[in-house]
Amino acid sequence: MTTSKGGSGANKVPTIREVAALAGVAPGTVSNVLTGKKLVAEPLKKAVLDAIAKLDYRPNHLASSLRFGKTKSIGVVVPDMTNPFFSGLVRELEGRAAADGFQILLMSSHEEVGEEVERIKALVSRQVDGLIVAPSRDTIASSPQSTISGIPTVLIDRAFGVEEFDTVSADNDAATFTGARHLIDLGHEHITFLATAPGLANIEERVAGYKRAMEEAGLGRSANVIYGGLTIENCRSAIEQELRRADRPTAIFASAYVATLGAAKAIRAVDLAFPKDVSLLGFDDSDWMTVLRPYVSTIEQPLSELSEACWSLLVRRMTKTDVPAEHRRVACALRARESTCRLRAPKGRVSALGSK
Repeated sequence: MTTSKGGSGANKVPTIREVAALAGVAPGTVSNVLTGKKLVAEPLKKAVLDAIAKLDYRPNHLASSLRFGKTKSIGVVVPDMTNPFFSGLVRELEGRAAADGFQILLMSSHEEVGEEVERIKALVSRQVDGLIVAPSRDTIASSPQSTISGIPTVLIDRAFGVEEFDTVSADNDAATFTGARHLIDLGHEHITFLATAPGLANIEERVAGYKRAMEEAGLGRSANVIYGGLTIENCRSAIEQELRRADRPTAIFASAYVATLGAAKAIRAVDLAFPKDVSLLGFDDSDWMTVLRPYVSTIEQPLSELSEACWSLLVRRMTKTDVPAEHRRVACALRARESTCRLRAPKGRVSALGSK
């Protein structure tokens, strides 16, 4: 077996100059064919394309883009890639980015501010053209904020109140108001709202929508909010305690994907069933919710609309850096399925909402 020396041999990567030499044109002509910046006569274009095919030439897009100050890449940081909401959002963003000639570089902060800082720094060092960040908290800490400075950035899902950035979020208050009204209209009065982490603006907005619906229905005193945390197991543990009470809720409204899964596990753990013993309404839709019966009712955040709003704001920011920050809200939809049903009140009982 022979080995190559001095950089030559079978494994040598062909250069643009070699393509030009084989085609009998100048290197600039090859560049014009590749970029399309200048028209090239058809005979010359064909000669260049034939040479590219023969040499199996693959242009170095990164080196080329760096020469023009663009990498055609977008950094995306999400709190949890295992969460179907974030993975679905990234999938939508990838499609929109690819359609505009961009690639996505994805990283996870694992719900940790410190990791978020490091992930953003890593993406900035790769000279991304823009950033899309779903923050682990409602503020972008000072370190990443100073690092982000000058890079077009859109914040999504959380940190809606950060004025200096373009932001996209669901209309959380309206979404949970609609969900709570759905349960109330089914005759439920004892509805426990299972929230995740206190202090997150999107979660507090969801709490507010739930409370507003309860107040307007004359059930303000029955409103019950339980905070379970940002993991499935913590949410399960928190709501399981409520389900073991003699006066357990007749319905659970979970505020997020991890809360929905936690609630479902808790209901099974105490040998109850939904919706027979307790109705369950989730937040964020997922394929598993329509795989096993009963299908889970949920509030769906429209990933297509969220990603479209996010991408359009980022493209605008990459084109015009001096425009005022814009904040967009996207409406959610109730997907009423089998896990929520009309409450069967004990005989002779009259609810605070009147006879059902």
